[in-house]
Amino acid sequence: MGCVQEAYREIEGGAILHDASLAQAARSEWFEADWWRAQGRLTGEAGGRGRVLFMRAPQGCGEGEWVLRRFERGGLVRTLIRRHYLWLGEGRNRGFAEWRLLARLHEAGLPVPRPVAARYRRSGPGFYLAELITHRLPDNRTLRELYTDDEVPPDVWGRVGEVVRRMHDAGAFHPDLNAGNVLVTADHEIYIVDFDQARLRPPGRWQARNLARLKRSLQKTAVQGGRDALLPSHWQALLAGYGQQG
Repeated sequence: MGCVQEAYREIEGGAILHDASLAQAARSEWFEADWWRAQGRLTGEAGGRGRVLFMRAPQGCGEGEWVLRRFERGGLVRTLIRRHYLWLGEGRNRGFAEWRLLARLHEAGLPVPRPVAARYRRSGPGFYLAELITHRLPDNRTLRELYTDDEVPPDVWGRVGEVVRRMHDAGAFHPDLNAGNVLVTADHEIYIVDFDQARLRPPGRWQARNLARLKRSLQKTAVQGGRDALLPSHWQALLAGYGQQG
């Protein structure tokens, strides 16, 4: 997987973390959509809790694509405070925390996006804004999309269970483990994404609760796809991959 070495640089009003193996130091412009448009390297956009941009990596930084995600709030509070978070110290800002966790998981060989760079900027008294750039994963669809369209390859259920078990064995607690954060590539490889507020924890009941959250997400997805409920055989196959009987 390759080691991700951290490089740190202060900028006006904040700081940037980036992968030290990059051919050039991360620039603040990398976190701005208009800069990518001006470079002719913006390849797409997506919605969700945080606005997501897809772009071709800058010259000298490889041939792949990157993903830029702005940290944005969800729920009712989003209508009042969309992008601002309470400042609790540099080490606890969301962008840096997720970058560092992804670096650890990636180095451990787990199927997560390799982090590129993260930025925070202080905004007013006691608040900050944050963004994260990661490498874009190979041609993929979310498990939610596949299940909604009833197009989940049979072997994928067990593979999802295997990956979740690897995450749990590594102590990686994903607080929003749902079908939309499980990616399936054209080769049926499984990746987990969006580790905002995730952390490493010792073994405990959180692992069973994490699985239960994923099951609820799949049940909801099944209904949205026109089925009565999540098929027991699908969940049993996932549990078998996880190494647990239903």
